Amino acid sequence: MPHVTFDQITFAHGEQIVFDGFSLSLQEQRVGLVGSNGSGKSSLL
Repeated sequence: MPHVTFDQITFAHGEQIVFDGFSLSLQEQRVGLVGSNGSGKSSLL
């Protein structure tokens, strides 16, 4: 059973579409998200 599932997500930042029809299923208990300061890690979550 997946812990987190995204199905057909669309995300835009202003006029710029970042994701369109994005799907993801995470089955691991721990997942890391790495990026520099200000790159949008928190906005993604």
